[in-house]
Amino acid sequence: MKLKLRTLLLSIIVSVYATESFALRIYLEEWRDQYPESTSDQIGTEGCQLCHAGAGGGSPWNAYGWQIRQIFNVNGGDIEEAIQEAAEIDLDDDPSSRLSLDEINYNFQPGWTAGPNNTFYFANGSTNDNQLPPELSGSPNTALDWPENTDIQDPIPGEIPPGLVSVATAEVAGEFNAPVKAVKAPGINGSLFVVEQTGRIFRTDLSNGEKTLFHDVSADLVELSDSYDERGLLGLAFHPNFADNGLFYTYHSEAVDLTPADFPILQSVNHRSVLNVYRVADPSCNAAVSDLGPLLVIDQPQSNHNGGDIVFGPDGYLYISLGDGGGADDTGSGHGLLGNGRNPLNPLGAILRIDPDGTNSDNGRYGIPSSNPFANATGVDEIFAYGFRNPYRMSFDALTGELYAADVGQNDIEEIDLVELGGDYGWNRKEGTFYFYKASNDSSFISTVAPPAQPASLIDPIAEYDRFSNNGMSQNGRSVTGGYVYRGDRIPGLSGRYVFADYFNKLYYLDENNDVTRFMVGSDTSDFVAGFAQDADNELYIVTNETFAPVDVTGRLLKLTALGVDSPPPSNEGESAQCPLPPPDDSFCVPIKASNGNLTIACL
Repeated sequence: MKLKLRTLLLSIIVSVYATESFALRIYLEEWRDQYPESTSDQIGTEGCQLCHAGAGGGSPWNAYGWQIRQIFNVNGGDIEEAIQEAAEIDLDDDPSSRLSLDEINYNFQPGWTAGPNNTFYFANGSTNDNQLPPELSGSPNTALDWPENTDIQDPIPGEIPPGLVSVATAEVAGEFNAPVKAVKAPGINGSLFVVEQTGRIFRTDLSNGEKTLFHDVSADLVELSDSYDERGLLGLAFHPNFADNGLFYTYHSEAVDLTPADFPILQSVNHRSVLNVYRVADPSCNAAVSDLGPLLVIDQPQSNHNGGDIVFGPDGYLYISLGDGGGADDTGSGHGLLGNGRNPLNPLGAILRIDPDGTNSDNGRYGIPSSNPFANATGVDEIFAYGFRNPYRMSFDALTGELYAADVGQNDIEEIDLVELGGDYGWNRKEGTFYFYKASNDSSFISTVAPPAQPASLIDPIAEYDRFSNNGMSQNGRSVTGGYVYRGDRIPGLSGRYVFADYFNKLYYLDENNDVTRFMVGSDTSDFVAGFAQDADNELYIVTNETFAPVDVTGRLLKLTALGVDSPPPSNEGESAQCPLPPPDDSFCVPIKASNGNLTIACL
C-alpha cells in the first residue's frame, strides 16, 4: 500500500525509539518496493537497522539513514524520493566508493564500512565519529566489506588443452552477406536454409552448393550500421509440421512505430525484437510466401545483446532466446534497479517458451504452456529459464532432448549452460562461476568472494572459459558461439560431444568431463564463426564471415568433416529448390520472375 502519511513517517524516521508501528511498516514497504531482493535491511521484529546504528532502530542514524531523513525533511515528505536519492550517493568510507544503490542490490549494509571510520548522526545535528559499525542482526561485520577490485587477469589459469579429435572443413557454398546461422526444415532433406543478418534467407542445396532465394525480410528491418551491429535477421525456425502446413518463423529487429509492443519499456527504445510467422504455399520448393504477421513484439532499450535464436524443442514448443537488452552490467535505461537478467517480471535476459499453435497468451496470437514456471505465478508467463546475458545461440541434443545455450560474457568469462525449466543462470549476479559486481560509478569486476545473501538457487554453467589464458598472453576468444551435440557418424571420437566456437576464429568441443577442449587439428579458422547448423543426418556445419560487419559477400557455409575424409553427399541430394512452372493453357503466357527470385506464369 503506497500512502503518503508524511507527518507520521517523519515522526518515525526522526524518532529515537524503534517500533513495528503502522507507519514504520509503510516506510519499509516503500523501501522493499524499490529494492525487492535485498535483505540488507535486517528488518523484522528488530526494527530498522537499515537506517540506525542498532537493531532496535532507536539509536543514532548511520550515514544512509541520516541522508534519507535530510532529504525527507526538505522534499515535503516524499519518502519514495528520499529513499531513491539517498541510494544514489556514496555515503560511507569504504575504499571502493560504492553507491548505496550498489551495496543494497548486493545485500551489503549501506552507510557502514568495516573499521573505525564511521560517523553516527543524531536528531539534534550532532555527530560522533570513528565508530565501529554495530553487529548486524544475523550477519557478521565482514558483510560490510565490499570485495576490493582484484581485477582478476587469469580467472581460469592455463591454456585450453588440445584433445584427440581432429576436424577439417569443406566449403558447401559461399558469397553470403553476413550469414549468422543455417537451419534445416523438417521433411526437406538435402538442403539448409542460410540466414543473412541483412534479411535474406537462401535455400542451399548441400550436394552442389546451389543457392536459391527463399525469402527476404530486409524491408522490415531496422537500419543496420555498416561498421558493426547486433541487430537484424537473427533467427529462423520451421514448424515441426512444415512439410504439411508450410509455417516458418523469424526473429528480427524492426524500427519502433506507434503500434504498442507486447512487452513495452517506458524509457527510450532503440528497436524492437519481432517474432513473425509466415506460410509458404508449397513447402517442397521456393513458392510464394504469405506474411501472417507478428506473434510477439518486445521493446529493446539498446542495440546489442539481442539473443535472437529460435528453435522448436522435442515438446513441439518454440523456444526464443533474449539478451538482457544491451549496454554494460545489465544496468541503465531499460534495465530497472535490478537488471533484466535477474528479474522474471521482464522477458529480457531469458529463454522464452511458447506454443505457436495456441491462443491463450495476452495478445491471443500464441499459447502459454501450462508447465512454464511463471504461468501460474508472479513473473512473465512466457519464461522458460532466466538469468542470461546474451544467449546468442542454443540447440537441443538430437538424442537426449537436452537444451544447450551458449551465453556471451561481459569482460571475462564465456559459458555453456544446460538449461532447465525454471532455472536462474545467474546474470547479473554471476559471470560464469564467478561472482559479478556491477557498479553505478566505476567499472565492474568478477570475484571469488560471494556477496551476503547470495541466492543458493543460481545454476552454474556446465563449462566455461576465460577470454585470455596464461596471464593474458594468449587469447581464447571474446564471444562464445553456441553449436550442437554431435550425433552424426562421420567424425570418429566426437559422438556425444558438444561442439561450439568462439566468434573470433576458434572451434572447440567439450570432452567427457565437460572441459573446454581444442581440436588437435582444425581449432583455428580464418574467418569469424557466426553460427552452426545440423542437417537431416545430424552432421554439423558452420557459417563464417571474413568481415566483422554486415557488409560484403564474404560469408560461407562450411561442413565439418573428419580430417582427411571426404564426406558423401547428404540424403535426398539434388532436390529442386524452385517450384516447377505450371503448364500453360491456350492463352498467351509468359514467365514472370519476382524480386525475391520466385517464378510464376502470367497469361493474357
